[in-house]
Amino acid sequence: MTIFHILGPVEARDPAGAVLELGARKPVTVLATLLLHPNAWVRVDRLIESTWHEQAVPASAEANLKTYICRLRRLLPSAIESRPGAYRLLVAPGELDADRVADLAAAARTALAEGAPHRAIALYTEALSAWRGRPFEDLPGAEFQSAADRLEEIRRDLRESLAEAQLAAGEARAAISGLRALTADEPLREAAWTQLVRALHAAGRRAEALATYHQARRVLAEELGVDPGPALAEAHQQALATPATSHPRRELPRDIPGFTGRTAELTALAGSTPGQTIVLDGMTGAGKTALAVHAAHRLAARYPDGQFFLDLRAHAEAPPLTPADALARLLRGLGHTAIPADADERAALWRSELSGRRVLLVLDDAADEDQLRPLLPGASASLTLVTTRTRDWRLPGETRYPLNPLSPTESATLFHTATGRPLTSLTTALTACGGNPGALHTVATQLAIRPQWTAADLADWLASAQLAPGLTGSYRRLSAGARSAFHALAALPPEFDARQAGQQLGLSHPDTRRLLEELTDHHLLEAPAPNRFQTHPLVRAHARAARPLSSTRVA
Repeated sequence: MTIFHILGPVEARDPAGAVLELGARKPVTVLATLLLHPNAWVRVDRLIESTWHEQAVPASAEANLKTYICRLRRLLPSAIESRPGAYRLLVAPGELDADRVADLAAAARTALAEGAPHRAIALYTEALSAWRGRPFEDLPGAEFQSAADRLEEIRRDLRESLAEAQLAAGEARAAISGLRALTADEPLREAAWTQLVRALHAAGRRAEALATYHQARRVLAEELGVDPGPALAEAHQQALATPATSHPRRELPRDIPGFTGRTAELTALAGSTPGQTIVLDGMTGAGKTALAVHAAHRLAARYPDGQFFLDLRAHAEAPPLTPADALARLLRGLGHTAIPADADERAALWRSELSGRRVLLVLDDAADEDQLRPLLPGASASLTLVTTRTRDWRLPGETRYPLNPLSPTESATLFHTATGRPLTSLTTALTACGGNPGALHTVATQLAIRPQWTAADLADWLASAQLAPGLTGSYRRLSAGARSAFHALAALPPEFDARQAGQQLGLSHPDTRRLLEELTDHHLLEAPAPNRFQTHPLVRAHARAARPLSSTRVA
């Protein structure tokens, strides 16, 4: 494969990497003109105009052009095609250095969006290494100069993007070095100044960050007669108002290896924007935390000022984490040691701290909106991901994604990935788990530690196994009447209507509906249609296993 280089002096290399001897400037100019339009037909008159730029075109120009094309064809067999009045150069994917740079940059952006800043750094660095000087170096003409300017702008964008990836990876010192060079080369590039102020502040060099802002402001005023834009002004305010730290919090739990399913939800989360509050709700074991953590790892690079993870759930008989205690934990994470005693003051300080930061906040297993409201950022460029197993509350402006059970195909894929067992041996487990990822992982763990088990052994174990112990937490949050109804309804078929439920419970229709709605709010029932209810296999098994021996009638 021939490699064509335009990011510097124009040259071509053979498959072994040797530079091809193109000859004098005019054959090089012909090749460069064809490379400006790879795989496209270029008219003869255009080639002549480029080749004899600012020179008197000789009468023999067309004949001379044919000579140059013949020379290039000897060096590049089958690469140059002709038709009456035009030529074109065939360039395969990966043969032009500028195209290769575009592919590397796209892959780097994807890596950064998926929370892999170190991979993004490697890709951006490789892309930048393709430059060997100014594109189309030493070739005159407006067309070459315009193309060179465009490619140089891409190079500057790549340098900024590399710094962004370095900041996301916690490599502030490397980002500072690159950004200082970029602002020296391009002093009117405000985005580079903005990143440099942010990088210096992230490195704990607050005084330098403030001095850099004033330097940028002076340059913009003297050269362009303008004030700093909103992004640079925000970086200045952040450096001015918030304590600098060289070690932003990175609290996300380990990502889930081989994460499976939830494609639609992941796509939606990838399109989230700063300032959003996103709520994931679903029954115990639906994979809410796994999805939130997996998505947070993919989004982390967009929030370089920290990623916080806070478990709000109640453990054993302990109550859920109070907002005041949660705020104290979060403020300590920002470096505060003197925590206000008043809960409202803590909330105000937390909002103030986040006003100038880009933080990713994961609040896991929230009980209700009262627990959450004090923890939410105010006017901020931060993103908040919330998980909950209840759905009877809403936050202002939230975006909510209910997590339904996985499809049979997704369940089989998850289980097969985790166990390596052929799909034919998983039928019993798939049925028992009902598409619940937590239960599927529980079964997969049993098979991993007992590889000698047969399908019959697995079926015996499933008959008495507790696949969703977390349902106990949802059960504890129920009222006394709903707890009794939870057990009583286990005697009904998997799908039933409100009339059947009322007969089983011995209650009036309004009282029956009240209890059914409470169970539905806690994901212990599903309501696929008006007055129709379903119980998940795991919920039904849990209710029957713990079913009281006394009458199932609810008083």
